[in-house]
Amino acid sequence: MSTLIIRFSPISNVAMLVPLLESMTRLQPNEKFVVASRTFLQPLFADLPNTTFIGVDLRNQHKGAIGTLKLLKEIKKQKIDKVIDLQNNTKSIFLKTLLKIQSPCTKLYTIKHQWINELLLLKNGYEHSKPLKSIFELYNECFSKANLKTDKNFEKLPNLSDSIPQKITNLYGDKKGTWIGIAPFAQHQGKILPSKKIKEVISHFDKKANTKIFLFGAGEVEYEMLSDWETLFNNTFAVYTSLNLKEEIELMHHLDVMISMDSANMHLASLVNLPVISIWGASHHCAGSLGWKQSESNIVENSLSCRPCSILGRKRNKRCPIKYKCLDINPKTIIEKIEKNL
Repeated sequence: MSTLIIRFSPISNVAMLVPLLESMTRLQPNEKFVVASRTFLQPLFADLPNTTFIGVDLRNQHKGAIGTLKLLKEIKKQKIDKVIDLQNNTKSIFLKTLLKIQSPCTKLYTIKHQWINELLLLKNGYEHSKPLKSIFELYNECFSKANLKTDKNFEKLPNLSDSIPQKITNLYGDKKGTWIGIAPFAQHQGKILPSKKIKEVISHFDKKANTKIFLFGAGEVEYEMLSDWETLFNNTFAVYTSLNLKEEIELMHHLDVMISMDSANMHLASLVNLPVISIWGASHHCAGSLGWKQSESNIVENSLSCRPCSILGRKRNKRCPIKYKCLDINPKTIIEKIEKNL
């Protein structure tokens, strides 16, 4: 049997697929899995057994209806028996409909969103709402309908190197003390701690002996800011552009702790079994997006009744002033959490 799993974006939700997929490859060794996701995320699936990755370029090659037909042609080569749609948007619906038309015996399974419960959470706040099902639970429900078993035994990605790769030591030297990762950005402003506060955290640890800090980000604007911070501190390094995704994951594997907003880097760090101090602002972990096996005791947040503003942190609550009150977090609180983990 061959099962196609569709999940294009966001990055965090694609990363959250990995632990469950790894367990499915162990529990169903005779099943072949095909993952259709954004091309640059291929390293997340490269070492999973019985797994084929199909890269999707939504901006160019696979854009629009014609691009979907091209993607369909690539998928058909895999002789798919089941389609599990974890995206459930226009493109994925069009794609699986075409697969069904061309191969009527193909079985289709679609993730069930929890729109009503999300609306209730946003209206009433987390204090007066039941926590939403986690993304892992939603995925697992869909896999169960397809008669696929999962477990919670995933610890970290396979084939990670026990020794630090040569390219990383060439750039940053051998590890002789504490290595700390910091991912200070997120997709939406409501999830980003003010730069002044995160720089206080960096400054505190940059002064410590035998300590190196690695700044993770993506995009030109973020890289410019991280490069500026790199020049401000003595033992702080901007990782972006120096390493590709696979190499970043290898670096995370050798860190002692990661500090991250509610963003993709929290989930990437979770895939290498790295403890993450996660900082939450407009979004809230009760909406089901905490990283795999990450401890709630490592969460840093302001317990305001108006949270969350939105599930993804995209929209601001109308009662919120110009600046997000939820992001008025004392850097000392973050520092204490880090030192406790170290």
